[in-house]
Amino acid sequence: MFIVYASLILIAASLIFLGIYAFKAYKDAKPAIKKLTAISTVMQLKADQLKNGVDELTATQKEIRRDINYKKQTFNNTISAVKETPKKIKKWWNIKIPFIHQIK
Repeated sequence: MFIVYASLILIAASLIFLGIYAFKAYKDAKPAIKKLTAISTVMQLKADQLKNGVDELTATQKEIRRDINYKKQTFNNTISAVKETPKKIKKWWNIKIPFIHQIK
């Protein structure tokens, strides 16, 4: 019977020591957990800032592309009009206007 009581006392003592060391380990780890949580929060904020920056750059890039395409189209239309100018001058030159051609 003595062995049973000694075993129960030993189990109870080991559980008490386990509780004490578990609490101490938790108490020691609490600052590290808080630090990791703070670092995680800062990293999340930085990631959000980067995402916002990427979105802003993407919007700016689209705007620049639209502007370039508009300017390219305007330039091409101008070049096309300049290329057509000699044909139009020739066409107008060949038109017979009666009162102008009679003044010779």
